[in-house]
Amino acid sequence: MRLFIAIEVSNEMRSELNSILKAARERSCGGRFVPAENFHITLHFIGESDDLSGAVSAMREACRGIRPFTLRLGSYGYFEKNERCLKTALVNVTGDLDELNVLHETLESALADNGFSREYKRFKPHITLGRNVEQDELVTEELKTVPLSGSVTVTGITLFESTRVKGKMVYTPLHREKF
Repeated sequence: MRLFIAIEVSNEMRSELNSILKAARERSCGGRFVPAENFHITLHFIGESDDLSGAVSAMREACRGIRPFTLRLGSYGYFEKNERCLKTALVNVTGDLDELNVLHETLESALADNGFSREYKRFKPHITLGRNVEQDELVTEELKTVPLSGSVTVTGITLFESTRVKGKMVYTPLHREKF
């Protein structure tokens, strides 16, 4: 199974994200855009694994001592993919990032203790809108000015399975761990 652990977004956030996704799609020259039902904030991509009990154990351990916290939509942005102007389009996440970072680091440690690979790259909380998106800097700057105000009170994390169904990625929640 292809697994990842993430924070689910609120319907309010999903609606705003869908609006900016439509604007990005209309102003780009292509890309693979994320369906609204797949919006989430990734905490850790596990990859191929059948160790559900290890993942759930790590989630339980990571959630101990974490209190609910609020995250908000920031601004449109991207990760640079290569010199051909291909980008991973995203919306940055703001809010109680101190608590989010504690959760992330605790989860990384708990996963490592349970035999999973640890991610060492810098954690940059975001919601992916599309991959291999082609757009010029003018469009990017225009989209950065779109006001976003959606928020979510985070009360837990979710283990998802990612599968391809009829050519589309489907994310199925397997376990939810509350704080």
